[in-house]
Amino acid sequence: MATRLSRKKIAEYAAERLIKNDTKVLLEVAAFLVENRRTRELELLVRDIEYALSTHGVVIADVTSAYPLSETLKNNIKELVGGKQLILRETVDPAVLGGIRLTTPGERLDATLKRKIQALKA
Repeated sequence: MATRLSRKKIAEYAAERLIKNDTKVLLEVAAFLVENRRTRELELLVRDIEYALSTHGVVIADVTSAYPLSETLKNNIKELVGGKQLILRETVDPAVLGGIRLTTPGERLDATLKRKIQALKA
């Protein structure tokens, strides 16, 4: 009788291998998902892998700002987030007007001008 591997166990396994710079695990996980017809779980699995990586000190953060981040701001974000290693995924969105929106696994900080203006309207 085959047992179903939980997404959490797959994520922890993948995170441990990624920390060792073994990127072949991504192909293995993709093949596993296809073979077991679990491709619908891909987005959730990626989120779980990012969370598992954060428990090992590797934090992947999404940053949205109106303008490209300066090196000073990137360093400030690194200090704010902490962790051994920070990987920033930057998005420039003029609609936020100013400030930044920072999302890490399990945390979100919205310090954009757009949000502050919306809060004043409410």
